[in-house]
Amino acid sequence: YGGAIQQNVYYADSTMCDSSEDAARGGFPTRDNDESGKMAPWKAPFILMVDRGDCTFVIKVRNAQKAGAAGVLIADDTCLCDAGDSCKPDNDYEECETKEPIMADDGSGADITIPSFLMFKQDADPVKDYLKQNKMVRAEMS
Repeated sequence: YGGAIQQNVYYADSTMCDSSEDAARGGFPTRDNDESGKMAPWKAPFILMVDRGDCTFVIKVRNAQKAGAAGVLIADDTCLCDAGDSCKPDNDYEECETKEPIMADDGSGADITIPSFLMFKQDADPVKDYLKQNKMVRAEMS
């Protein structure tokens, strides 16, 4: 039920926890500099991939929405234990999560109007790697 959106994906290379950060002038794929001499902002409409951690899901999605995102993919940074060998931790000391994280409203998300969902680390890492090669990814959220 409901609608679907299909747009290009940009990776913020950020947790999007700081609302004062001008994340739209960074991330991947990189863009040419504009007349200000800075990297051009993300071209709307777009889906923004952000890293999990450092603040609530609501804060991340709100900041992405303010930056012009039409949808948000939150890239998990921790493997699920039941993912087995399909998920590679970022370091040898990282422990896996025994339960799937719950992406929920913290009670302050009434102003958010865009869709968002959490991608497991084993699914998000290849997309991030591809975007970091300055290649465009198109995704559908439905």
